[in-house]
Amino acid sequence: MKHHWIFGVMTLTSACVSQDELSTIESASTDEIKNNHPISNELGVATTFSTAGAVDLTNEFFQELGTNDRHCGSCHKAEEGWTVSAAGLQKTFDRTGGLDPVFRTNDGSNSPNADVSTVEARRAAYSMLLTRGAIRVGMPIPGNAEFELIAVDDPYGFASASELSLFRRPLPSANLTLIPVVMWDGRVTGTAVGPSLNVNQDLSNQSNGATQGHAAAPDEISPSIRTSIVDFETGLFNAQVVAHDAGRLDSEGGRGGPVPLATQAFVAARFNLYDAWATSDNDARRAVFRGQELFNTRTRATGGTCRGCHSAENVGTNKNGTFFNVNVSAGSRRQADQPLYTIRANALLQSGAANPAAGTVITTTDPGRALVTGKWSDMNRFKVPAMRALGSRAPYFHDGSANSLEEVVTFYEESLGFVFTDAEEADLVAFMAAL
Repeated sequence: MKHHWIFGVMTLTSACVSQDELSTIESASTDEIKNNHPISNELGVATTFSTAGAVDLTNEFFQELGTNDRHCGSCHKAEEGWTVSAAGLQKTFDRTGGLDPVFRTNDGSNSPNADVSTVEARRAAYSMLLTRGAIRVGMPIPGNAEFELIAVDDPYGFASASELSLFRRPLPSANLTLIPVVMWDGRVTGTAVGPSLNVNQDLSNQSNGATQGHAAAPDEISPSIRTSIVDFETGLFNAQVVAHDAGRLDSEGGRGGPVPLATQAFVAARFNLYDAWATSDNDARRAVFRGQELFNTRTRATGGTCRGCHSAENVGTNKNGTFFNVNVSAGSRRQADQPLYTIRANALLQSGAANPAAGTVITTTDPGRALVTGKWSDMNRFKVPAMRALGSRAPYFHDGSANSLEEVVTFYEESLGFVFTDAEEADLVAFMAAL
């Protein structure tokens, strides 16, 4: 088996990293990335900490186990927050003319039938990857669904009831001991309700499904390979360690960076990473603290705080594994590059009872959890993602529709009715940039 790793060029531009630190930075070898090796991003610097002592680039995670030259690391890159970013994909496309293994028609192109015969054809075919960092997921309307598809408007001419085209961001493959649900819609749990009872088993299922799907492996991967991949993933912790304005996030009592995550309890509690900065002499650090408290406590008019959904302490997943509809995939937000689905509620629920929503018609760009359970009540619901290392992995939301943290804040103001002043918006962005 072969393994391949192209490590992103690291350019530490932040003045917040000292010359002594710069002089001791060692470049990643061909076989490992040293723990806490700093990698710059738009918002500062992020690092990865592995409980194995270093990031092992010879692990099966980086080996080609399928037939199209891909491996897990093709879409989960250390330098892009253990997912992929739109900016990183654009650089990869420019460097390779769109021939890198991440650009494959089985799920990377807007349609599996897309023309990829020339560079410009490939640029058009992979536009959702290049602009949103979104992979195409093909899923049917379930046979037991409490709803039916009555119209499709797909700009790429492919989607139908037998295979909806859903464009979703790959989720980070780090901080996985602090999640209750795998994948945006939880479809690898093998259960239609509730969070998984065994996330590691779900990750094992996911590693196999991804290898057979994304990497086009003809057969299942062995249990030993699955275990090796899961052990590798669950030992990874990734977070921002430097913010351009606030500086080192693990100084003056701050507890930023990935190392504390390795021992972070998976409990429902407030973010408390920057409590020590409440009285800092540094204006930028006080702004981070204020943003943290807004995230923890600001209540919208109809009730609910940011932390109400992002409830897991210092990581921001939902402790209970609850799926939420925050209107990201509402048809009213559809952009011209997204397919739009018109869906009608059926007369009966799966239980045989009358459906109170019978006849209701909605439009959506992605039904989310409903395509797993078939339940009308799960329409447009998605898992709550972790919030660490946000600086490495724009754009945001499952569909890559927010290009910046400022756009994330604006979305929640418009969609859920949060009210923030301009200064409060800036504080919230400062806090998220420090995660």
